[in-house]
Amino acid sequence: MFENLLYQKGVASQLRQEIIGGYLAPASLFSGPPLSGKLTAALELARILCCEKDGRWNCQCKHCPTHRVLSHPHTILMGHRNLIPEVSACAELMKNESSDSSFYLMIRSVKKLLRRFDPILWEGEEKKLAKLRSAMERLSESVDSILPGMSKGEKRETLLASLVNDCAEMQKSLPILLPINQIRHVRRWAHHSAGKNHKTIIIDSAARMPDASKNALLKFLEEPPANTSIVLITDRRQMLLPTIVSRLRDYSFKGRNHAQEAEVIRRIFKRQEGRGLREFFSTWRNKSSSMIIAKQFIEQANSDSRTMPREALEIRDLEDLRDFLEALGTELRNRWRKTESPRHNRFRSEQKWIREAKFRAENLNLPIPLVLRGLHCAMNGL
Repeated sequence: MFENLLYQKGVASQLRQEIIGGYLAPASLFSGPPLSGKLTAALELARILCCEKDGRWNCQCKHCPTHRVLSHPHTILMGHRNLIPEVSACAELMKNESSDSSFYLMIRSVKKLLRRFDPILWEGEEKKLAKLRSAMERLSESVDSILPGMSKGEKRETLLASLVNDCAEMQKSLPILLPINQIRHVRRWAHHSAGKNHKTIIIDSAARMPDASKNALLKFLEEPPANTSIVLITDRRQMLLPTIVSRLRDYSFKGRNHAQEAEVIRRIFKRQEGRGLREFFSTWRNKSSSMIIAKQFIEQANSDSRTMPREALEIRDLEDLRDFLEALGTELRNRWRKTESPRHNRFRSEQKWIREAKFRAENLNLPIPLVLRGLHCAMNGL
């Protein structure tokens, strides 16, 4: 059990004992720093709870193979997460490797995104998915065509490029804040879906939901259906309502040290890296794009324009926001250093607003477009 959860022995041991002992809580909270294995643990927990044998990773019971490729119908995955860096990293691995593990890793990375567009979650809102239907169909077909033994060559590289592009298109439509309708749909599904198989509901980025969704989730946690596990994942535990936390069993994930993260990269992505996981995945985050947007942002603010750059309006993910704010601070600092008559008050104000923007997005849970509009208005008013 939990063989693929690296350097989280405490959590793995606790979960293992509770599963074997039969006293696993119906609702759990996986909290800890980003990239510490929380989603991996939640997906593995869903597989083990359905397993008809002893829960080993290579089990071949009727449930485990579909769980390993994230296709099991009794697991629901919802909530926001930027999966493009992971998808891109897996595509790079599969382009260079022909091992079965690289193929499974690619499939799982795409399915982590696709499963968040499950029809159960979007019932009654099919029109919102209409523009994504082509990308979803292509992704499903592409994933089905990834088979162990698939030879290297132009066909494989074309397939991988198409996968990454389609995932990027779908990522833009993934709600940042978890809609109340999705909570209602999954609650109804959990109570009324047929079959005796164990059901698992995984709510990623659980702190990022409006008050209405939090209240709906609270009602769900107060009366969880039988044979169902609910797992909330967050790296901002303090942003969850105390009433929600009180109904969850908390599993605290520890941050891995640099050497452990380097070993994770080596074992999973077959690369010898001197960087940690965040720096590794930043390879596939468009840092140059952030700097370009930052320059446009400053120019339009300085020109008294009330309109933000379109690219800034498309920032939806916290990591993308952090990259943008970092680039914005760097560009403003460089401009301040080059001016012949530095205006220290202006520079201090700009840096203060950047810090406040980051705080509002990370700690107050404000929508990122609203945070950026506030920052733009502050700079525009100077």
